[in-house]
Amino acid sequence: MASRTGPADSLVNGGRGRTPELLRPVGGSRWGMAAALAVGLGVILCGTVLSGRAEWGSAIGLGFVLTAVPEIPTAWRPALHTMAVRAATVMAVGALVVGMHNAVALAALTVAASIAGALVPGVGATAGLAVVLISIDLDRGAAGPTALCPYLVGIVIVFVGWMVWFAVSRLRHRGEDEPTSASGPAGAAHAVRVGVAVGLAVLLATLLPAGMVGGHWLVTSVLLTIQPTQSRTGQRLAQRLSGNAVGAVIAAALLGAHPPAPVMIGLTVLLFLLAMALRPVNYTWWAITGPPVLLVISEYPELFPWYEGAVRLAMNIAGAVIVLLVVFVAPLMAPMWLRQR
Repeated sequence: MASRTGPADSLVNGGRGRTPELLRPVGGSRWGMAAALAVGLGVILCGTVLSGRAEWGSAIGLGFVLTAVPEIPTAWRPALHTMAVRAATVMAVGALVVGMHNAVALAALTVAASIAGALVPGVGATAGLAVVLISIDLDRGAAGPTALCPYLVGIVIVFVGWMVWFAVSRLRHRGEDEPTSASGPAGAAHAVRVGVAVGLAVLLATLLPAGMVGGHWLVTSVLLTIQPTQSRTGQRLAQRLSGNAVGAVIAAALLGAHPPAPVMIGLTVLLFLLAMALRPVNYTWWAITGPPVLLVISEYPELFPWYEGAVRLAMNIAGAVIVLLVVFVAPLMAPMWLRQR
C-alpha cells in the first residue's frame, strides 16, 4: 500500500531528514568574484571614514549589499540583468520610503513590496528587504532624490566590482560560464503566503517595546526564510536557525570586543568574503557569516550593543514560527475549518 504524505511530512523531511544536507555542497565556490566584491565593501567602509562622511557608510553599504546579495551570475548577460533589476528595485523602493511619513503607510508598503517581489521574477526578497532596511537607516531629515544618493553609490560599486572580476577572469582565460537556470514567477499562492507571513511579522513588530532595538529583523527573517515550496522552506528554516545561532556568537564576540576601526573593518570584509564565496556552496555558510556583516553595516560607523546578535537570533526564531504557521500549519487546518463551516 502506498504511503501518503502531507504538509506535516514535508516539514519533517525539510527539517530532521535534511540535517546531513545543511552543509552539503550544492554548487561551486566563487572566491574571485567574492574577493572583488569584498574589496568594494572595504572601500566603502574605509572611504567613508577617510572622507569625513562616516555617516554615509551604512547607506552606501546597504545599497551595496541589497544589490550584491544573494548572488550574482557569472555570465555577463544574466549578471547585468540581475544587478539592474535589483538596482531599480532598491532605488524605486527608496523613493517610496522617502515619501512615507506614516507608520501605517510604511507597514502597508512593506507587505506590498514583499508580495510584488514574490510575483516579479528576479526581484524576490530584495523589494521587502529594501523597504525595511532603508526605512530604518534613512535620515528623516533628508528629503528628495538626494537622500538616495548614498544608496546609488553602493549600487555603482557593485557594478564596478563585478566588471573588474569579469575582466580579470577573461584575461586569465577563466571565462567559462556556469549554467544559469531561468526562474519564472513563483505563483500567486506563494505571493499570498508571503503577504500573510510578512503582514503578521509587521504586526508583531509593532507590538514590541518601543525602546527595543532590532525588531525589524523579525520581518527580514520571514522574507529570507519563506520559499516557493514547503520542502525548500523547511530546508531554509533549518539552515537559517542553525547558521544564525553560530552567527549570533560571532556577532556577540565582534560587537562586544569593540576592536579598533581598522580591525573591525578588516574582520567585516573577511566575513563578507567568506559569505559571498561560500553561499553558492551552501546557504548555511551565508547564515553563519552574513549576520555579523549586516549588523556592522546597518549601524556603521557606530556599533550595536554586543547582545544585538542574540536579539536578531530571537527575531529569527519568532520569524520561523510565523513561517511554520503560514506554510505548514495553515494548509493542514484550513480544510478542517472549511468542513466545520
